[in-house]
Amino acid sequence: MPKRRRFRRPVLSRLTWAWLGASAISAFLVIGFIAAALNPYGAGRIALPISELEYTANARAALSDRWEDERPPEVRFTPPSLRDPASSDAHASAGADMRDVLIYPAEDDFFEGETPLAPEDLVITIDGERQGAAQAVAAAVAPLDAITPIPGPDPAMLRATPLGKVPRIAPDGRTAMEYYSRRYHSANADDWNTRPRVAVIVGGLGLNPALTEKAIDELPADISLAFAPYAKDLDFWTEKARKDGHEILIELPMEGYGANHEALGAAALLSSRSPAENLQRLDWLLSRFGGYFAATNYLGGRFSADAEALTPILEKLREAGVAYIDDTGAAARAARAAGATTAAVDRTIPPASTNEDRAIVRRELAALQNAAKRNGAALAKTYAAPATIEEIARWAASLEAEGFASAPASSALQAQAATR
Repeated sequence: MPKRRRFRRPVLSRLTWAWLGASAISAFLVIGFIAAALNPYGAGRIALPISELEYTANARAALSDRWEDERPPEVRFTPPSLRDPASSDAHASAGADMRDVLIYPAEDDFFEGETPLAPEDLVITIDGERQGAAQAVAAAVAPLDAITPIPGPDPAMLRATPLGKVPRIAPDGRTAMEYYSRRYHSANADDWNTRPRVAVIVGGLGLNPALTEKAIDELPADISLAFAPYAKDLDFWTEKARKDGHEILIELPMEGYGANHEALGAAALLSSRSPAENLQRLDWLLSRFGGYFAATNYLGGRFSADAEALTPILEKLREAGVAYIDDTGAAARAARAAGATTAAVDRTIPPASTNEDRAIVRRELAALQNAAKRNGAALAKTYAAPATIEEIARWAASLEAEGFASAPASSALQAQAATR
């Protein structure tokens, strides 16, 4: 009887197994790509909620005089809308789960210990939307006959770091605070002598394309614009702002009182970190775009009050030729220790999302004018919201008729230096 042969599975070569494995991986990637393309929020991303804004600078000045006695010990306002104005009401009624979020490709792409994130790897997505893609002198007060664009980043004023190019003082002595500042603009040559000067910074820009474009296009050139470091397409938006004559600032996320540190992003400056760790993050922040004359804080009440933490940051900015504008009211000690060129905000204006908020913006702008009457110049800071932009644009158009002069934020550096 013939011997029965046992069935044996065919032997697959290593090359065959490799081919099958590669085919499976390719199929998985194709499916993932299709899913990501169909998902407006992106796939596999980590969302970081933006925490509430805190207004700690000149806290009593942050509210109208009518509210002075009723003000709680710590004042906070709802953060500005970062969505398209047309959809803001719908989002507001959707509840707390519809907050704006900062999105990163992967958690370990940013900082793992001391491992940096390549700037081109950073992505920001706003919930529910797709993203689109002659030397000036600081605080000089020579009038201009027309809007003059702010110069673009000068290679002679940049130095390379492992995290990107950051500002430096040029070999010929030029500094960012001088070269990229807007000269004082007025219709009459002697206005800077005879009229109180008012300056406003509008921050939080770059996160929402429609809102950023609205601020650049509708606000007069004397209004200074501050851009968030985590925003996308910063080179495009900051170039557009400079071409329209706006001087620009870079926002530095800093530790606040009671704020969620994670919501500030992995590049946040924290008092719990060593100076070396904060300076490394500062290099990354300063490399996000060029052409800014100054940096300014985002939150930062606790960090600014810690002179040991803030002083190395201000020293680095001084060495880079970059000014610093503070809205916490707590940076004076560190500024003296660092010998930095700084200015403090006189008024903080809450962003407006309702008609009642518009009235608050108008009252704060009126208070800014009163401060300018007393001191000769005054500086305010706010964060972008559609109604806030509209109120500031309307207010700025009436300044000359009311005997005031609109000035860029850089003018505050000279004005405050004269009073020290």
